[in-house]
Amino acid sequence: MSTQTQRLTTAQALVRFLSAQVTSRDEVERPLIGGIFGILGHGNAAGLGQAIAATPVHPRFFQGKNEQAMVHAAVGFAKANRLLSTLAVTTSIGPGATNLVTGAATASINRVPVLLLPGDVFASRRQGPVLQQLEDRRSFDVTVNDTLRPVSAYFDRITRPEQLMESLPHAVEALLRPGDTGAVTLALCQDTQGEAFDFPTGLFERRVHTAYRQPPADDAIRELVQRMTASKRPLIVSGGGTRYSEAEQALVQTANAFAIPVCETFGGRGTAKGAVWCAGGLGMNGSAAANTLAADADFVIALGTRLADTVTASHSIFQCPDVAFASINTSRHDAVKLYGLPVVGDARSALVELSKALSGAGWATEGDWRETVTGVIDDWTVRLSTELTQQSEVLQGYHVIDELALFTEELDRVVISSSTGLGHAYKLWDKRAAGQLDLEYGFSCMGHEIPAALGVRLATPDAGEVVAVIGDGTYLMGNTAELVTAIQEGLRITIVVLVNEGYQCIRQFEAGAIGSEFGTQFQMHDSSGNYEGSIVKIDYAANARSFGCEAFDVFTREEFRRALEASREGKVPCLIAVHVADDLFPVPAGAWWDIGIAEIGDGMEAVRATYASERTRQRWYV
Repeated sequence: MSTQTQRLTTAQALVRFLSAQVTSRDEVERPLIGGIFGILGHGNAAGLGQAIAATPVHPRFFQGKNEQAMVHAAVGFAKANRLLSTLAVTTSIGPGATNLVTGAATASINRVPVLLLPGDVFASRRQGPVLQQLEDRRSFDVTVNDTLRPVSAYFDRITRPEQLMESLPHAVEALLRPGDTGAVTLALCQDTQGEAFDFPTGLFERRVHTAYRQPPADDAIRELVQRMTASKRPLIVSGGGTRYSEAEQALVQTANAFAIPVCETFGGRGTAKGAVWCAGGLGMNGSAAANTLAADADFVIALGTRLADTVTASHSIFQCPDVAFASINTSRHDAVKLYGLPVVGDARSALVELSKALSGAGWATEGDWRETVTGVIDDWTVRLSTELTQQSEVLQGYHVIDELALFTEELDRVVISSSTGLGHAYKLWDKRAAGQLDLEYGFSCMGHEIPAALGVRLATPDAGEVVAVIGDGTYLMGNTAELVTAIQEGLRITIVVLVNEGYQCIRQFEAGAIGSEFGTQFQMHDSSGNYEGSIVKIDYAANARSFGCEAFDVFTREEFRRALEASREGKVPCLIAVHVADDLFPVPAGAWWDIGIAEIGDGMEAVRATYASERTRQRWYV
């Protein structure tokens, strides 16, 4: 091993190290850190900012406009790279750092790697309390960056230069930890960033981190096959892990070869495209077909999913008295949920081994189950088509999603988070849609969509269209400033704003929870102080034009189609403000969701009675 050293500051050494890290899977290499998003200020400009500017070899720097949004961009970038490459995000020591928390939670809850590099206070403490420092009365080693601990997969505070050499391999491991990754935080004390040290030159050599596909244990596959072949009505639930493992083809081949129906989670939506018996999204916003099959299934394979309550209908969706589970997952934490058989391993590798074993056993689902599955899916398809082709004088949100699905091509990607649009897409995105759907519903984070789309475009500059669908409530939350970043970086994305003059997703939620709406519409106060006055009118297209975007206001399906085509031919980011009346989709999903209902209150008797009845369907799957 070389004994040579190079004298660098802590920040310079960090940037040099990051530039030399490469990931590899299936002989395809990617940079671990594809760029650094940052807003430079007190606590990072003099140290890390200087290092980024002065280091000859470093990931490209992108100037962000909102700290939370920068993390969302890193999430979008990482998802587009199947979690094998991400972005770093650097901020100042105070509000810049605390603004990272929501983005970090979005990353960690969705198990997506991002690297956070917030500035921190002086390690020496000679300065006394510095600008933006929290003075904790209990301990001097607490700073605002400690708010990032519970939402980080790994956290360290760097108070001396040489600590980098101990911390960095663990940070990289956490970024690449299959199934258990998330936000990785290195809080960098601002004096330490500029302190020099003689670092071993080996620290900066190119390192390739091979993402090996973890094979499942042979015994686990044998037991899985035994349970599978003993079942009468099996079902696969495909999650985001299917996509990150690049297991889509293996899933479709397995499902088709053995006639197994498949439904999908929010993170896994679209992974079963091509499966003959694909029933669509499962759970409270899903398809009636998926939920009907789940209620009858006697054996469920959870593939790369953490089985959130939105998917399991708060543990009420699987109703077969003797239903049993198996979970194929790289995370043992997820694999043991619902007291099922844990098959710990890579989704693609596990599917390949499962297919071999099922072929050797000469097994396939029985004819009665196939007939039932075919009938349920065909019925749902007809009902869906009937409603979507109905002529309507008023443009609905689900019409917009239907048109967008028909518009997309194979290399297009559509990003949606918490909104009525997310529910519509989860329900309606079927085989007619060529594009890939990217739904963030682990943290249901409004404001994720535009910066995430920006990250997707950074990751796939030469791919098809990148479209973010958001509600007007989300647009007003502030991350729209990243449209300026899109202009600045020459990144073309399309933003579809569902203009329905309020938080309509929550309005629908409240209607079911308390029987009426409160505080969700963009209305003025009336004379009695209630939000029942005139609607606040906002010109979203004009706002986007002020940033330098192309923009359209549309009111019909035809106008929306023309605007989408124009956006495909455009040279700058495009915003399409689609004016809709967002009513519930007329075909219900047939699934429940536990949201907690008031036990007493005016007019709550009927609502509470319905809630009490639905709760009887909840189960402990033991």
